[in-house]
Amino acid sequence: MARSRTSTFSVVQDIGERRRGRGSSRSPVKRYGQYCPVARAAEILAERWTLLVIRELLWGQDRFNAIARAVPRMSPTLLAARLRQLQRAGLVERHLVDGEARYRLTPAGEELRPVLELMGAWGVRWMQEVLPEEYDPALLMLDIGRASDPERMPERPVTVQVHFADASAGQEYWWMVLSRSEGADVCDTDPGRPVTIWLDTDVPVLTRIWMGDLTWSAALQTGSLRLTGDRPSCRALPTWLHVSGFAAVPRATSPLPR
Repeated sequence: MARSRTSTFSVVQDIGERRRGRGSSRSPVKRYGQYCPVARAAEILAERWTLLVIRELLWGQDRFNAIARAVPRMSPTLLAARLRQLQRAGLVERHLVDGEARYRLTPAGEELRPVLELMGAWGVRWMQEVLPEEYDPALLMLDIGRASDPERMPERPVTVQVHFADASAGQEYWWMVLSRSEGADVCDTDPGRPVTIWLDTDVPVLTRIWMGDLTWSAALQTGSLRLTGDRPSCRALPTWLHVSGFAAVPRATSPLPR
């Protein structure tokens, strides 16, 4: 899986953390009543959002707000509840660093890495259709940033402005500062650096490139993605950016319906 990278995103108010301790801190575990180890594991892992929270922890997100950014449809209160459940289950540890809560997986939680990787590969292979409401520019840019390989980046920093013509208000513009020393630093506010490359596209197009379902050259040829600016940098951009770790997964010829 991709490793974590610090990104400069808008701050999500940590409501869940501030509400810690209000009301009951425990919710009953839904038991299957079977000795089967699959059933016992599902009692912890099959709750809605739980695997996505573990996904973020596996990818190195250790702050409440960083996890919340990757699951924007999950309320902060529910996220706080899930983190408490995972702590009680022994999958997550909570520590204070300079007064700020940090979360990390225990060895039992880390052992879920190959499980989630296999689930992701299965999802790419069999659940190929992406529904319109599932395209998420924030998660896409976060994924691109944290999957970046500094060794692939230019020696001197290059700033890329990304414009999603179809994104909702406040999510149309993103910036990536690419450098050998920092990798890809992704921001949703202008970092104040001179722009080298302007990238104009739609969210589904860049998502398909990220997931390995569309090549840069094909998108450029059809005009669904446009690069303007410094020509050598525009030509080099596809080599600087990585694709998802799931991009190489072979697709099923008869995918499952959604």
